Amino acid sequence: MPTTEVIFLLSPPDPWRDLLMVELAAIGYDSFEEGWTDPTGQRGELKAYVRSDRFDAVALGSLHTLRDAHVHVNWTSTEIADRNWNAEWESSFQPVEVDGAVRIRADFHEAKPGFAHEIVITPRMAFGTGHHATTRLMVQAMLPMDLRDKEICDLGCGTGILSILAERMGARSVRAIDIDPGAVDNAHDNMRRNGCHAVSVEKGDASSLKGHTCDTILANIERNILLDAMPLLSAALKTGGALLLSGFVPADRHMLAQSAKTHGLELAERTQEGEWALLGCRKP
Repeated sequence: MPTTEVIFLLSPPDPWRDLLMVELAAIGYDSFEEGWTDPTGQRGELKAYVRSDRFDAVALGSLHTLRDAHVHVNWTSTEIADRNWNAEWESSFQPVEVDGAVRIRADFHEAKPGFAHEIVITPRMAFGTGHHATTRLMVQAMLPMDLRDKEICDLGCGTGILSILAERMGARSVRAIDIDPGAVDNAHDNMRRNGCHAVSVEKGDASSLKGHTCDTILANIERNILLDAMPLLSAALKTGGALLLSGFVPADRHMLAQSAKTHGLELAERTQEGEWALLGCRKP
């Protein structure tokens, strides 16, 4: 199947390049390359790839990043010969270590002693390989929590790293939910690879929470989805439960904090790494 390469030029590139990558993944783009960034940091490139039969120029025009007044984006597209993108991407995948406690690696990496939790995944370019700052922020926020015998929901699970970690930390049950069928398949593979028995993986979105409650919700998605889902997130959270939100920039944290308060949640923590932020909430 031919592939279409779309090259985006962004001014400025950060944090818009990462935000654009998330939006493109939601409409079928399955691999990315961060291109050059000029020495001043004012301009940068993103290369994105999609099957040619899924390329839709009109859909690109509807993306929030391309319409935001704070960034200028130009793009060009070219159809190229097919390549084994997964094989190329996997070959560059390196282990990720978080706070000396969690190590995320592929099965072709050697094990390394000294970590409380070693997670083995099959990288398939799904959002959540541990390399992205938001995944690391979520892992760091989870580590001090007591998840023993708790019911957890991992909304927007991607490769399933957070779900695997939740089970390793003693969770009684974990619902791993993602809207992307490819991510769901990859998460299933990774649960088997890590010997998980408490995790169920399903295709869905925040509406899957209706009629269910849990002790902790992990939601590493995107600002607008989080805002739309806040009523459902709050309703699904048990009294005293914790909600961890990430996938947004620090400038948007106040919007999410206000929405959380409006829906009966209390703010508990806020952290950030570079251009990405995390917000922790509790249900009193």
